[in-house]
Amino acid sequence: MSASPQRIPSIAVLVALTAMMPLGMHMLLPAISTIARDFAVPPATIQWSVTLYMVAVAVAQLVYGPVSDQFGRRPPLLAGLVIFIVGSLVCAAATDTPQFLAGRVIQGVGACTGMVLGRAMVRDVYPSNRAAVTLGYVSTAMVIFSALSPLVGGVLLVWSGWRAPFLFSAASGVVLFAIAWRLAETHHDRIRLPGVGSLLRDFASLLRMPGFIVPAVATALSGVGFFGFIASAPVMAEEIYGIPPERYGFYFALLPLGFCTGSFLSTRLTPRYGLERTALWSMVASALVAVVLLAMALSSALTPFLLFMLVGLTNLTSAAGMPALMVRGMGADTRLIGAASGLIGFFHMALGAAGTQLVAHFYSGTVLPAVLLLAGGFGLGAALLIAEKLRR
Repeated sequence: MSASPQRIPSIAVLVALTAMMPLGMHMLLPAISTIARDFAVPPATIQWSVTLYMVAVAVAQLVYGPVSDQFGRRPPLLAGLVIFIVGSLVCAAATDTPQFLAGRVIQGVGACTGMVLGRAMVRDVYPSNRAAVTLGYVSTAMVIFSALSPLVGGVLLVWSGWRAPFLFSAASGVVLFAIAWRLAETHHDRIRLPGVGSLLRDFASLLRMPGFIVPAVATALSGVGFFGFIASAPVMAEEIYGIPPERYGFYFALLPLGFCTGSFLSTRLTPRYGLERTALWSMVASALVAVVLLAMALSSALTPFLLFMLVGLTNLTSAAGMPALMVRGMGADTRLIGAASGLIGFFHMALGAAGTQLVAHFYSGTVLPAVLLLAGGFGLGAALLIAEKLRR
């Protein structure tokens, strides 16, 4: 598959589109306690806005991916951007918790388009190893924006209240729409999807392929603990360590910094070692770091810096193999790249949403539930990839 310059969106454009999902999620985090006080509800109630956002992202990917296989990437991308803008404005105008949560669902439905279709665009125009390298570069740059999101959100919160980050998100959506409007279509080998039955058969076909299911589940397991951690981290930082919202972003920056470094490493490791070896060893390394983190949590040796630094290190090791896992999954059936991208994203976000609720449910004033979930997710992911290797 040749890479014609006329068909390939620039890395900067792919970064901007992919960053929409973490932008919508991370800018909220410093404001969780403030919104809870404004609506006179417990912080755990507002944490549902993270979970619902992730569920919306997960489910919507199941639609956008297959639809893009039939109609191309550009039309659903533009529709999703409009939905994201509307959801951001609903959140900014909310006067009670139900309105706010509804806005978060709408925002999530729109936010996933850049992520799922950005991955599909890359796979449309590049062969496997080159696609993994390109996704690594995209992830490296994207995570810089993710790191800045809570910092900007915290500043906007202090400067103009918790509604300001949502107005900023809406304005960003308008800019992204203008960029996406000028994009060329990358998918020309369309398939016919006559109805829901056909869609379900395509999903069932992918789920029967070990070449899809193993990397898809491993990708999801690598994110379950991370999403659980980031949803509870602002509350833990404030209640356990006394870190105010405006300072939280500096600790949070260690997480995307690790992911950014790992994503850059993936661009070097994948061409040298291949998709399977890169994915396997990155997952094993993540599990080992998570076990060290768990041991320190059990011994009460964690300072806030150590906590965020070690979670950031798990981000580094897992991000080094994440593009390889995703490209493996999307390459299981080249007719269904969009559907595979959506289904991988669904698993990733659905398990992540479950992780946010598990950590919130078992939270009792310690970091142990979040750390246990991190260790469990990476441990299971490593075991799955090792088992796959031994079967061959």
